[in-house]
Amino acid sequence: MLKKGLIEVYTGTSEQINFAPFGLAVRASGHKFRTLITCFEPHELLDGAIRASSFLDTMFIDHSDIGKAPEAFQKARQAALAGDYDIVVLSHIIPLINQGIIGLDHVLSLMEKKSENVELVLSGSGAPQDIIEKADLVTEMVVSGPEEMVSENKGTIEVITGNGKGKTTYCFGRAVLESSLGTRSSIVQFIKSPKSYGEVKATRKLPNLEIMSMGEGFLDFDSNGPKKKHIDAAGRAWEECLKEVFSLKYGLIVLDEIDNATYYGLVNPERVREMLFLKPRNLHLLLSGRNAHSKVMAAATTVIEMKEIKHPFNKGIKARKGIEF
Repeated sequence: MLKKGLIEVYTGTSEQINFAPFGLAVRASGHKFRTLITCFEPHELLDGAIRASSFLDTMFIDHSDIGKAPEAFQKARQAALAGDYDIVVLSHIIPLINQGIIGLDHVLSLMEKKSENVELVLSGSGAPQDIIEKADLVTEMVVSGPEEMVSENKGTIEVITGNGKGKTTYCFGRAVLESSLGTRSSIVQFIKSPKSYGEVKATRKLPNLEIMSMGEGFLDFDSNGPKKKHIDAAGRAWEECLKEVFSLKYGLIVLDEIDNATYYGLVNPERVREMLFLKPRNLHLLLSGRNAHSKVMAAATTVIEMKEIKHPFNKGIKARKGIEF
């Protein structure tokens, strides 16, 4: 159980689904935190979320059509007030608030009265200012490029960057939902070390999904830049990445924190750009991390920037087990 749950808001102007709350639920599951995700509008990977919940016994999906949204909200509200779950996600609720289907005053009341130990997560485009002001964390997702899913016979390249929270969890959420629908997927982590992070523990229970954490952890530097151990680890991760990309075994591969690796000179951005042009046609790639290189973004199908609007770290709140790692 969380000592203190916060309020997270994932918003923006794009109608594209933000998969970060799903990735958060997967991470939390690895630490046996219980998550309720109420999906207020269907999306293209909803069946993947439902199937993933059958493998993760601490993740629960509630979904219904828009006509029953008020009833679904009341169920989620009661769960958040009672503390029945560690995390309660109201997925894509914000458009329904703006349409008047769910009352803004009811949501603001929930944000104020929820159980202290519950992490409350709201997502959807166009968050009202009243919600932003009450939230502890706000990330704005800015999408450049096609907002609809590209057909199955043509792979996409998505770069997920920016200084806001949700980059890694977006990638994990997308990978978990895709793999649960049968797409063989892989996640290569360039910075994180092989420790039992929540997402690593959870993915062991999921089909069609592999993860390799090949870094040395938090980057430290000497007078010449990143220490040699980080350079060597990133080199090994890059070689493994190339093997996986051109193995023709996968439908989706996440290169987690590769943008950080190129920014600090651990991986050559020109080599990344070449790989993106040569990758198998049907393969979907997700490249995450701060400070994505301009040449990498230029080669992408879609660039998603997670912009920090509010972050609890700025209030002195440290990273929490099951939420940030």
